[in-house]
Amino acid sequence: MRSQLITLMAPEDEAAFLSFVFERSTVSLITDVRSPTPEIPHTREVRGIQSLNCMLWDAAILPRPRVEHVAACGDYYLGSDESLIQFLRSPVRDTSIAVGRIALATGWKGAPATNPKTARAMTTWFNALGRWIKASFENSLVYASDFKPDVGSRERTVWVGPRAVELSLQGWKLKHDGPPEYSLHYFDPSEEADVLARYRAPRNLLGVGRVVHVGEVVSVTLQKQIFRIALEQDAPFAEFEGPFSCTRPAPKVGDEVACVFNENTLGRHAEPWEPREIKKLTLASRDRVLDGLRKAWRL
Repeated sequence: MRSQLITLMAPEDEAAFLSFVFERSTVSLITDVRSPTPEIPHTREVRGIQSLNCMLWDAAILPRPRVEHVAACGDYYLGSDESLIQFLRSPVRDTSIAVGRIALATGWKGAPATNPKTARAMTTWFNALGRWIKASFENSLVYASDFKPDVGSRERTVWVGPRAVELSLQGWKLKHDGPPEYSLHYFDPSEEADVLARYRAPRNLLGVGRVVHVGEVVSVTLQKQIFRIALEQDAPFAEFEGPFSCTRPAPKVGDEVACVFNENTLGRHAEPWEPREIKKLTLASRDRVLDGLRKAWRL
């Protein structure tokens, strides 16, 4: 079983969560998955924790976690993942807080076999923590662009602590795992329909034109290359140059091409569009390629 709950906690939210966790007298927080000694660093104190990658350990379920010595670095690494709950703490930087998570993995391929009794106990414990988080935290969120605040959508996978919600209403940024230019925004559940009506999806654009310049390959892995395209008259701009994703056959100067653009929702440059994909058009393939791009990009 693999389970996770994505969380976003201000320090006060984390303290409240760990206070609930420590209601079990046998539970400790393992403060790092790496240690210079075989001793497992653990505590029941919520202050002064430095590492973001922690584990929750119930000694009533697992008397002692395994450790493995790694000769290359000389440190000891924590094992027994199947009998511990991962607790990735929310990073706090200046006036922004990012997501963390609690997670459990039992019986997954490649892991040591988990005793069925232990697996049941871990699942029961993880579910109890999940119920507390869902009862105590908020899940009414929109994930939106900081650059274009009307571009956003409902986010249902993140649970945000009450203090983090308060801070966000005071101007703090709540960050997900996506682009740093996007943030999470809390809304009152009773106003969901009205709130979501104020947001829209990013726009995509399909343009047709001719290649006037072929530049350098900027990413072999992503198959990205610089092209300058003269667009047809009905396009919102006459010419565009930028790195497009390109598959074979690569367009050459003079070829007719189809280009896909995404709306610039990040604000990393002044242009209103982001180049995404370019495909060569021929008389035989034109309709098929255009239809394929419209379907792939939902145009």
